[in-house]
This record gives sequence, C-alpha cells and structure tokens, in this order.
Amino acid sequence: MESSTHFGRFLAWTGAVTVLGAAACAALVVAVDPYRLYGLVERPGFNQVKPQPERYQKQIKLAGVRAIHGDVLIVGNSRAEIGLDPAYPALAAGGHTPYNLALAGTRIQVAREQLEQLHRMGQHPRHLIVGAEFLDAPLDPARPPAPAPATAAASPAAELAWRFDAVFSLDSLRDALKTMRLQDAPEAPMMSMQGFNPLREYGKMAREDGYHALFQQRALEYGKRLAKLPRALVGPDGSATSFEQLRAVIEHGAQDGARVDVVIYPYHAQLMALIDDAGMEPMLDEWRTRLTALVATARAAHPDVKITLWDFSGYAPYQCEAIPAKGDRRSVTRWYWEAGHFKGALGNLMLARILDQPDQDPAFGTVLDSASLAANRTRLTRERQQCLAANPALFKETAGLLAHH
Repeated sequence: MESSTHFGRFLAWTGAVTVLGAAACAALVVAVDPYRLYGLVERPGFNQVKPQPERYQKQIKLAGVRAIHGDVLIVGNSRAEIGLDPAYPALAAGGHTPYNLALAGTRIQVAREQLEQLHRMGQHPRHLIVGAEFLDAPLDPARPPAPAPATAAASPAAELAWRFDAVFSLDSLRDALKTMRLQDAPEAPMMSMQGFNPLREYGKMAREDGYHALFQQRALEYGKRLAKLPRALVGPDGSATSFEQLRAVIEHGAQDGARVDVVIYPYHAQLMALIDDAGMEPMLDEWRTRLTALVATARAAHPDVKITLWDFSGYAPYQCEAIPAKGDRRSVTRWYWEAGHFKGALGNLMLARILDQPDQDPAFGTVLDSASLAANRTRLTRERQQCLAANPALFKETAGLLAHH
C-alpha cells in the first residue's frame, strides 16, 4: 500500500514537472517570438532579429502581412524574396505599408493562394508587384500538365494545428534559442519584419569561397535545369498553366482596384547566355510576347486600373557585371549574388523605375506593350553585342558550362 502511495506521488510529481517544463518552454517561445506571431517583447540583443523560417513559411508570412496590415505586396519566388526590399522608402509613400510575400522555391500558384487567403480575411492590396518567372513556363507538349490544385480556405483545424505546433514543439524551442543566438551573428539567415530575406549568409560564403564559386555552382545547376526543360509554352490540350495562374493573380489585384506591376526578372548575363546557348531564346521571346498580350487583356478588362508589364531582362551593364576570377576572395559584386539572384541594390533600381523616382535609371526597365515589343527585341540584341564585346570571357565560359549536359 505504501509503495502504491509513493508511486502515485512519483507520477504526480513527474506530471507536474512535465507540465511546468512544457509551460516554461512555451513561455520562452512566446517571449522570444521567433516567427513574429505575438509581439509581446522585442528588444535589441534579445530577439529583435528573427531567423529565416525553415517551416510554415507561407503561414508565417501571411500572419506577418496581416499583423502590419500590409497593402503594398511583393509576390513571387526567391528572386523577389531576396531582391525586392519592401523597406525601399518610396513604397511607403502615401501612408502605405509594404510587405514581401514572396517565397523561395514556389511558383505563381502560391502567390494566387496567398492573395485569395488575404481576400477572404478582408485584407486587400493597394499595390501589387508580381515577379514573373520564365523558367516555370515551359510545358511538355507530349504530356498534359497536371491540373493546378484547387485553392481552398485553410480550415480552422489546420490553422489551429500549425499555431499550436508553433508554440508547443521542440522545433519551435530550437528556433527560439536560434533567435537569441542570432543577435550576435550578423551573417546568419534572417527575415525582416516586412518579409524580406537579405541573404546575409551569402556574404560569408562569398568571403570564404569567392563569388566565382557561387556563380559557378549555380550556373551548373541552371545548366542541368535548362537541359531538362521542355521546349513548349503550351500543352497538347492548349493549356498554359503559368499564364493562367498569373492571369488570376493580376485579376485579384485589379478587382480590388490595386495598381499591378508585373516584373520580368533581370537574370545576369551568364544565365541569359545559358538560355541562348540552350536554344531557348525564341521561347523566351515568345513568353514575353504572351505576357504582353495577357497584360493587355487585363488592362482592357479593367480600364480604370493601372496594370504594367516591366521587362528588366537583358544584357545591360548591370546584368553584364563582371564575375570575379576564380580564387578571388576579395572582390565583391555590386548587383548579383549569382546569375539567378540579384541583390537589393539592383532591386532598388527596379523599384525606383517602377515608382518613377528621381534615383531611377530610365535606360533600365522597359514597359512592354504591343507597340514596344519590336524595339525591345532590338534593345536586347544591341545589349548582347555590347556585353559580348565588353566581357567575352563570360560567354566563352557559359558555353563550356552548357556543354557538360
């Protein structure tokens, strides 16, 4: 009988310690707030800098934009997430609140889902900046593309589940501890309050390995991807999935009366040359033409809404930026991390052009419409010739990279 009493006390104490421990861990997670969900405490040196989330990225960004009531929204993939900084001052003009909803590794379908969820929650953008990705457009003409999944409202149960896990899990505790360590780690991955990823960890990688290594590694990856890409923009059933999803994103903004700026990303000349060497330049030209027609249709359907297609692609001096030599660990690029991802400095020039700011370069960024397509082709040809003359080694190395696949 006495042993039973002792065992019962042991169980009670064990249960109490477990509950208290869990409560203490949850309290630490809430106080440190690694995902910016609670905002109870934000203090320099303790938790002001937040880590780049490795899970629940979509949910965390949606919670973030709702918390600050963002109405100038940047959507797209990693090129927009790390290149278009919502802290660019002119984005906040007129009392607006910018937020970067872009997510690495996603397609335009995700942007559509984000906007639909915000719409259901009663939050509507006043300005939408949409990154358009050419590498997501090709379809296999021999096989119908898989239908895009239907977008549906997140169930209350699903919302509760991720919110619960964001507090009561070992992963959340680890992220809270990571947040505290991050305050003294200036080159660790982080995400700003406005959803921007400055890619701080690449600074360390570039310093240790050199920018040439970063460009080389990613160029090999792009070469493999280009070698496997289909050579058609439309499926056998006449479908063009990425165009339909982009049309839906533009429609969401237009229905709310939001200004919509669709942006063709400024790939570095190395990636542009890879696309050309892979024989995909005609497809890229066709893609631009189709985007132009898509935006023209949207403008005709919404004549009172400002909808613009910007082409920042090409071989201008920005995109033709020299790649530091192999072994050079001291040179620092100004505009690019590697061929597919531009830095915030170039992103600011893009935003300045879009917003018609005094610091814009009027030669960088072309408004595409039916009247400017021919002149834009001439521009691209001229810029390529100038870049080839200024940086012939870049094109020679690129041809060698593609030859591996």
